Amino acid sequence: MRVLFAVYGAKTHFYNVVPMAWALRAAGHEVCVASQPEIVDAITRTGLPAVAVGEEVDLRLRSGAGGDDHVTSGSSWRDLNAGVTETRPEELTWDYVLGTFTIACSMHYEHATGGRPMLDDLVEFARHWRPDLVIWDAMTFAGPVAARACGAAHARMLFGIDYIGRMYGDYATQLAAQPPERRDDPVGDWQAGRLARFGCPWDDTLATEMMTGQWTIDPTPPWMQFPLDLPFTPVRYLPFNGPTAVPDWVHEPPKRPRVCLTLGMTAREVLGGDLFSTAQMLQALAELDIELVATLDAGQLTELDALPDNVRVTDFVPLNDLLPSCSAIVHHGGFGTLGNALAHGVPQIIAPGRYWDEIRFGERLADRGAGLLLDYERLSGDGLRNHLDAHMLKNQINRLLDEPSFQENAALIREELLATPSPHDLVAELEELTAHHRD
Repeated sequence: MRVLFAVYGAKTHFYNVVPMAWALRAAGHEVCVASQPEIVDAITRTGLPAVAVGEEVDLRLRSGAGGDDHVTSGSSWRDLNAGVTETRPEELTWDYVLGTFTIACSMHYEHATGGRPMLDDLVEFARHWRPDLVIWDAMTFAGPVAARACGAAHARMLFGIDYIGRMYGDYATQLAAQPPERRDDPVGDWQAGRLARFGCPWDDTLATEMMTGQWTIDPTPPWMQFPLDLPFTPVRYLPFNGPTAVPDWVHEPPKRPRVCLTLGMTAREVLGGDLFSTAQMLQALAELDIELVATLDAGQLTELDALPDNVRVTDFVPLNDLLPSCSAIVHHGGFGTLGNALAHGVPQIIAPGRYWDEIRFGERLADRGAGLLLDYERLSGDGLRNHLDAHMLKNQINRLLDEPSFQENAALIREELLATPSPHDLVAELEELTAHHRD
């Protein structure tokens, strides 16, 4: 069969689908990845065929009169998820949920993931190439439209916790309970308009499918996920860090416990800065009897006068190769970094960002006794960054290194992951589901 992957122009989202794409291709299926022009080179470097759809989109968070890129406040990070990550029942009123999806559909999902140019190009290509199955990144809502337009089955692939599916369930339940005069449905209107653009009929039975797929491929461990009444197909998370060389020093046995510090690519490349002071984190960790490997770029080091002797800084190193030699990792809570650490059974400290599921990841990891969540609630005086409690950070690292239970629990989680179907194992099920759902 032919399988089209639809992913918006963010490498981290694309890397999440690479193992599944290659499993299908290795099984003899034709595979193509459609995304915006800025990551076409990244796609082809993985050996997968690519097609450019839409226009290049500057995903960086911009603010200020001069257009300089920087994080304007702690709330700027939280605003990026358009309010979808709210889970407190008392806050999830109809007005809140309605407002969240009105903004999310018309702005966040429409423009951040390519807008009309990507949608038009993706539908045109799908009608030409005629895929049997479209697998779409959970933020790439052009995917289900293209599938309906060409008669393909379609599956959503998650990149972490399913906040959209969870809140859409609240939205659908509360919408049905509204009196007729208050039954505004911006989500249905948005999807119906996009389908009508290509002559595709709409009815209300399509609403959930267009937001959450005919089924969902989920690489998130079930103990981290919401229990939702949706058709989920679990798959083991397989680390993919991009095509890159591995430096020789990675394979040298460390003389002291090796700890990795990484704050991810999104903060420095898209959001314009980290929520925690990199200099403070380095200085605090350097006081410990460890070898610290920090994946930081020049911009993240501007606050630091000199590197401590036990700190090795590298702009990038594949975590899949580094983490087997690490005793612990400190990171921002991104799904890719978390998945690499879980796959290698490495205890973690999460200094959470605010974009999506970082805090919940830290909480669930702490519940399983395989890591700790750094205090994230106190902001510095200027409101730009979280206040870093250096003493707490050092104590947490010492706990991860000294208390065997963290390593034992991380190893247990790794065993659970290994028991989850791999992308290779999932291929036959995808074939069956595609035959069932395809027009």
